Amino acid sequence: MSQLDHHSQHDETGKQSSHINEQHALLAAIVASADDAIIGSDLSGNILSWNHAAEILFGYSATAIYQRPFASLFPAGQLPDHLSLIKLLQQGASIGHFETMRRCQDGTELPVALTISAIRDDGDNIIGLSLIARDFSVGYRIAARLTQSERHFRQVVDAAPNAMVMIDRRGLIEMVNSQAEAIFGYTRSELLGKPLEILIPSRFQRHHPGLRTGYFAAPVSRVMGQGRELYGLRKDGSEFPVEIGLNPIETSDGIKVLSAIVDITERKRQEERFRLVVEAAPNAMVMIDSQGKIEMVNAQTEQIFGYEREELLGQPMEVLIPARFRAHHPGLRSHFFSQPSSRSMGSGRDLFGLRKDGSEFPVEIGLNPIQTADGLKVLSAIVDISERKRQEERFRLVVEAAPNAMVMIDSQGQIEMVNAQTEHLFGYQRAELLGQPMEILIPARFRPQHPGLRGSYFTNPSTRAMGSGRDLFGLRKDGSEFQIEIGLNPIQTADGLKVLSAIVDISERKRFTDELSRRNQELNNFAYVASHDLKSPLRGVDQLATWLSEDLAGKIDDDTNEHLRLMRIRIKRMERLLDDLLLYFRAGQLGGAVQHIDFAELVRDVFELCCSDKAFSLELQGEFPRGQAHKVPLELVFRNLISNIIKHHDTKKGHIVVQAIPNEQWLEFAVCDDGPGIAPEHRERVFAMFQTLRPRDEVEGSGMGLAIIKKTIESLGGNIHLSANQPRGAVFRFTWPKNTSAAGVV
Repeated sequence: MSQLDHHSQHDETGKQSSHINEQHALLAAIVASADDAIIGSDLSGNILSWNHAAEILFGYSATAIYQRPFASLFPAGQLPDHLSLIKLLQQGASIGHFETMRRCQDGTELPVALTISAIRDDGDNIIGLSLIARDFSVGYRIAARLTQSERHFRQVVDAAPNAMVMIDRRGLIEMVNSQAEAIFGYTRSELLGKPLEILIPSRFQRHHPGLRTGYFAAPVSRVMGQGRELYGLRKDGSEFPVEIGLNPIETSDGIKVLSAIVDITERKRQEERFRLVVEAAPNAMVMIDSQGKIEMVNAQTEQIFGYEREELLGQPMEVLIPARFRAHHPGLRSHFFSQPSSRSMGSGRDLFGLRKDGSEFPVEIGLNPIQTADGLKVLSAIVDISERKRQEERFRLVVEAAPNAMVMIDSQGQIEMVNAQTEHLFGYQRAELLGQPMEILIPARFRPQHPGLRGSYFTNPSTRAMGSGRDLFGLRKDGSEFQIEIGLNPIQTADGLKVLSAIVDISERKRFTDELSRRNQELNNFAYVASHDLKSPLRGVDQLATWLSEDLAGKIDDDTNEHLRLMRIRIKRMERLLDDLLLYFRAGQLGGAVQHIDFAELVRDVFELCCSDKAFSLELQGEFPRGQAHKVPLELVFRNLISNIIKHHDTKKGHIVVQAIPNEQWLEFAVCDDGPGIAPEHRERVFAMFQTLRPRDEVEGSGMGLAIIKKTIESLGGNIHLSANQPRGAVFRFTWPKNTSAAGVV
């Protein structure tokens, strides 16, 4: 070879070497700039090359990882798998792309997509390994999320309260939930892969494929079969009404349809019950939609408006409204539908209905919003109040004709009605009072307390006198006051509770009662003075008779002695009569303080006082109460009754029974004896003054005892009556107020 040839060959070799170096540099640049981690190792697994992407992916710098075993990137337990892969490569096998886990410098494990290739020399010998790793964590998370989403989707579907069925374009069932199993009676495995028509009654199956195809052509979430009755078919062949919502679902396998199926059997039963309730209602019931179209009426509607049901259904509500009100009705209806609530219609206004024959009648209407499957409806309860209006007019006429002033107020104290007597008594015109507060008729000094008293009355309304025990006054328009009596009467009206007050001017009566009290006091004073002044000369006469008896002892005959004795007896009787007269006039005047009384003990004490010789016995029957009372007047009653029994008994011994009789409002006692009794014709007479059933010379007494008892008892509001005892004797039964401190006394 010539020197020229040698130089030429040397130049060619240099060019090839330079080209190879350029290729190596280009390859190194490609590896360095690659987005995937590219790692080179020898057959022993020691890392010899590590690009920038590997640094980012695993966290090691190229310097830190150089010559370190590749096993440092393996999670625990994966090294044997890696060694087996190297062995396969050395045997000439090809290792495809696979996913695995590798460990980063911070210890975290990272999902990677890994490709392993053999590095060969010019002699095709394997001298190392090339590993390309790509971060798969994003895809891994997406896949995990997709898996989790699908799992959640299935869980949500399975937990749904309604039956859920998902089908594909062919109508084959791909998913059902537990509720679908429950309402159709199939197990899940019996439904999956089956055509949806298995759940549809046979009479509807023929049209279903076409409807399904139409839906898949334009899938939207909507209700199925709007306006039609839909039915499901159970495994046992029974049908039931359903409501179905259709929802298109985009999946990797194309569009599916998820159907939510609701068994509306119970709703249908409720609707039927609702229809029956409406039909049985005592009032006219009319249900309309938001456009005012009548959807339901009951028999009462037919009766009071005069239409047949078929004539009303589908008609506008305005057909039942007088023409003069129709123009405003649509606006009122729209307002109600925008703010629906149960309430009365047209509060404060007069409402009228229109019959088929053109006649009008007053009505009262209650509005009730009803939420249905077809949207909001309004159920109107319509009451013909013609009779009530007639009654109100009669009531107004009765109030107007009343002889007393009549004033009706509401719970706020506003005057709503007065009669002519009110105008006359208070001096106002009717128009001046209506709408005014009641306090306009009350003197200023009583006004601050009146609202509280009114509120208390409205809380516990009852027919009663107002201000019992207090002096009440009215105020005239001219500012003058007058004494009044007021009766309160609660009146329940369609607008709520009212109070009708009957007001009586008692000025004249007050003057009479004051005069009567003055005269009674004068009479009591006269009785006292008369008793005192008459008893003084009687005592003088008695003294003279005594002196005569003493001075003429042994000097006068027996007849004269007897006359003197009778004179002295009759003088004593006259003194007792004067005492009893005074006691009678004072009967009913409560004496002494109110004190706690054991009524059984009181009876025993009185008996011991009246019967000191033990000739009579006493028996108490029943439960005798204890309580607060004036002791003196009750003691007087028992003393007179018991002494009367002893005095008029026909034997020297007797038995007296005093009974306590149960009575919720009163104390009630009966005093029974075993004496001769009193004939029926004398039972009223014995309570009169100066009455005895035996000659006065045979029995001591003034004949005033029972009269005093009767006046005392009746002055306290009680009563006494006499009846026969069995087998003989008499029974005096009387009532006594439980609280004499609150009893009225005449």
